[in-house]
Amino acid sequence: MPLLYENVFRPRPPAKGFAQVKDTERTLTVTLAAGHGTILDAWAYDQALNKITKAYPGQGIGLDVEYKNIGDTDTIWCTIKDKDTGVILVRLDGLPCSNMSVVNAGVTVTWAATPFGGPGGNVPTFLMPNKTLNLLIESGHGA
Repeated sequence: MPLLYENVFRPRPPAKGFAQVKDTERTLTVTLAAGHGTILDAWAYDQALNKITKAYPGQGIGLDVEYKNIGDTDTIWCTIKDKDTGVILVRLDGLPCSNMSVVNAGVTVTWAATPFGGPGGNVPTFLMPNKTLNLLIESGHGA
């Protein structure tokens, strides 16, 4: 018998046996756990740790942000941007004003974005620019 396509690749009859009959079913949904960063408060302060709303150009100022994770345990991030330019502020030591850490559900974090440091805590890490500083503070979740 010659080797023909029809002889080699012909359809085979279905296997004989019991058919599967579904009796019941159930669905399951697993929701993705996610944190939710929310900003509670933000303030500027001078070298004497007094809260301020005005500063002279070149004056050292500190910026603190208080935020909370109102979702599930997750990585919560926070940034401080110049609202006029959209650029993240950079401290005098070259570090950006952004923070990211794992925060448990319901925990509040106070982040010293631009603290005073050095001997006696008198060395500023941020200086007031020669303009009104309009800040945009953002917070969220995820890496």
